[in-house]
Amino acid sequence: MDVLVHTSLVDMYAKNGELQIASCVFWNMCSRNAVSWSTLISGYAQNGFAGKALELLIEMQNFGFQPDFVSLVSALVGCSQVGYSILGRSIHGYTVRRLDMDQVLGTSLIDMYAKCGSISYARSVYDQMSSRDVICWNTMIASYGIHGQGNRALSLFCQMIESNLEPDHATFASLLSALSHSGLVQEGKYWFSLMLTKYKIQPSEKHYACLVDLLARAGQVQEAQNVINSMTCEPGMAVWVALLAGCHNHKKFSIGELAAKKLLELNLDNPGIYALLSNFFSAARKWDEVAVVRKIMKETGTKKVPGCSVVEVNGRLHAFLAEDKSHPQYKMILGILEELEHEMIAMGYIPKTEFVFQNIEEEVKIKMLNNHSERLAIAFGLLNTRPGTRLLITKNLRVCGDCHEATKFISIVVKREIVVRDVKRFHHFKNGICSCGICNLIIIHMDLNLPIIMQLIGARDSARFRLSTLYSIIPRCPIDLLALPSKTRAQGCTVDFIDNLQQGS
Repeated sequence: MDVLVHTSLVDMYAKNGELQIASCVFWNMCSRNAVSWSTLISGYAQNGFAGKALELLIEMQNFGFQPDFVSLVSALVGCSQVGYSILGRSIHGYTVRRLDMDQVLGTSLIDMYAKCGSISYARSVYDQMSSRDVICWNTMIASYGIHGQGNRALSLFCQMIESNLEPDHATFASLLSALSHSGLVQEGKYWFSLMLTKYKIQPSEKHYACLVDLLARAGQVQEAQNVINSMTCEPGMAVWVALLAGCHNHKKFSIGELAAKKLLELNLDNPGIYALLSNFFSAARKWDEVAVVRKIMKETGTKKVPGCSVVEVNGRLHAFLAEDKSHPQYKMILGILEELEHEMIAMGYIPKTEFVFQNIEEEVKIKMLNNHSERLAIAFGLLNTRPGTRLLITKNLRVCGDCHEATKFISIVVKREIVVRDVKRFHHFKNGICSCGICNLIIIHMDLNLPIIMQLIGARDSARFRLSTLYSIIPRCPIDLLALPSKTRAQGCTVDFIDNLQQGS
């Protein structure tokens, strides 16, 4: 068979999620071209295996092939998934010097910068594009949304309308999600209504889920339930999860039990859903229901996804599992965390041990909270970067409530911005305030001479490496990696993330 036929087979298997077979076909090809490489890279990226896609991009160059649009876009998807900004910037530099920027590549760069925590760079790329299609506008609106900048998302949406570009289903999904993340309830209800009446767009489950999430986040769970009852399509997982999460946060247990029952009826195999259900029933002190959920997980073989957080330090990605004590710097990391804890407690921090859903002593619960993966990643970043350096943490699960509260205090103690990207959104912590707008107040003790009150956003083993050994999982990458001779290019791999709804460790 020739290269074209083999490449078509690689594409077919990859699109069906059979990546091992696709890879086997690829490596058994007598000859390969740039299209063959791009097809396999794209397959891994689109199936969520970001690390493998990035590894193949570097390997492609070692075999003497220059990356094309498809491989670069796929690599940008990989950078977006793991928050690997230095390689993303390198790809951007390569495209500026060697390729003409088109809408697809420009949109991919916007998405990469936004998901690597650099929303200002994302907007800069957007502004420099000579032409923009609806997908480009949608991407920028969604980018503002995940960073909690709902007003800017709405402003950009209005500019889109003024430019006579017609919004589509995805536009309204991005807008409603952005408004939900920013707590803009009235604006969300207004535009949902206008989507129906003016733009004649029938809402899908995704639109309803955004509206339910918007209302439930604000504590308006009864109205959220009314929205579900009025749906023109069958409510699915996303809608019930949005309602249950809101009921959990606002302790509206009666309506929450209805949402929990509906989720159980769906017979899902998502471990994040079961974790949310277990956490909800634990908070409601419904211990029999907790036992039922755990029994279902055991019978179906559903296992909780371990928390894993990645931090980029000096051009390398470092991965941390919850309660993983095998890191070479673990003792120093623990020392940093203990120091921080003393200062935080003096400022009024109280560990939220209710986020440890186990029947154990309070002291043990506090130690477990201190060993959550994002805490370890933050401490490692503080230990290995200069004072004042911004930290970006990427986590495969939702940030738990205690880590969210603790990170607000840490940002005050270390006088740094700490950005945490979880499976749902970005949280920008600075001076005790989080961009997600959770309105807890940090009360500082009077004797500290500080402002008294400050107001308040699974890792899986890679194909070749055990996760437990992945401390520095991508080698340091020069700013212009893609333009270097092949002998000087480093190879490496990164962690593949499992998007998950649960709050984890």
